[in-house]
This record gives sequence, structure tokens and C-alpha cells, in this order.
Amino acid sequence: MKKILAIAMLFVLLFNMGGYMLLFQYCLKASDDFANEQISKGFYRPDELVEIKIPVRMPYVQEQLQYENISGQIQLQGNCYNYVALKMTRDTMYVKCVPNYAKTKLISQNIINAKEISDSPLAKKNRASSLKKTGTDNDFNYAVTIFNILSPFKTQEKPFVKDNNRFSESHLSSPAQPPEVLS
Repeated sequence: MKKILAIAMLFVLLFNMGGYMLLFQYCLKASDDFANEQISKGFYRPDELVEIKIPVRMPYVQEQLQYENISGQIQLQGNCYNYVALKMTRDTMYVKCVPNYAKTKLISQNIINAKEISDSPLAKKNRASSLKKTGTDNDFNYAVTIFNILSPFKTQEKPFVKDNNRFSESHLSSPAQPPEVLS
């Protein structure tokens, strides 16, 4: 009886350590495979498509007038989409997507919400709005970190000595004259 209980506890421990993540990744892959299969067969409603405009700067791209069929995935604002068609212009990329509700639900259930933990040291104020934004690209505030690494060993520079003999010995002497060129 103790042996069976020990094996069961070992399985519970191993599942907690890595089995849950393996199961979660398997469910995500199964959801992606199912969505891709349905899209490749054309089992989606055209009125359900969502058009996402992504600003890009590509001045040398030839503008497309029609959408091109393409498949892939994108995650935007916590929602997962499988894109079906793509159109490129010089300043915007248009992507037509099908919402992947199953994958969105799986990912949202896997996120640990820190607000629900009572011991969390989160401040109630929004600190992102108090950041000072300057410069031409003021959408983001990048922190600059400068590292100064000091060596624990003292280095000593070698003095520069001018050696004139080195240049005089750099040529090779030949035993005979080179052959003359026939014209």
C-alpha cells in the first residue's frame, strides 16, 4: 500500500513540476492545428474576418492592390488570431484575421493574475503615465544603462621603442638578376 501511495505522490510531483506545462503546450498545439485545418479547408465566415492595420515604413515595397492568401498567427492585445490574407503598402500592412477563441481562452486561463494575490506589493497608482517622454520618438521611454567594468589587475603599458633595423632586414636578397622581358 505504501509503495502505491509513493508512486502516486511521485506522479503528482512530476506533473506539478513539468507535466502541466507539457499538457498546456499540447492543448495549444492541438488548438492551432484544428484552426489551421479549418482555415485551409475554407471553413470560416468571411463576415467574421477582422482587418488589422499595422503601420510600417517600407518605401521600396511595391504596393499590392489585392489581398494575398497567407497563413500565420498573431497575438494582439491578449487576443489570438490566425491570419488568412495580407496586403502590403508602403506605410501600412493590412492583415485579415480569423479570431482563435480557443487559443485565447487557453492563454488567458494560464496567466496568473497578480491582483488576486493578497500579499502582492503592487502600487495602486499608474506609474507609466508619470514618465517624461522627450525626443522625436516619444512613444517609448528607453532606460540607458552604462556599465563601467574595472579590472582587479593593474595593467602596465610597454614603452614604445623605435626600431630602425627592422625595416632594413625586411627585404630578401636574390641570388641573380631577374630575367629581361622580351618585346
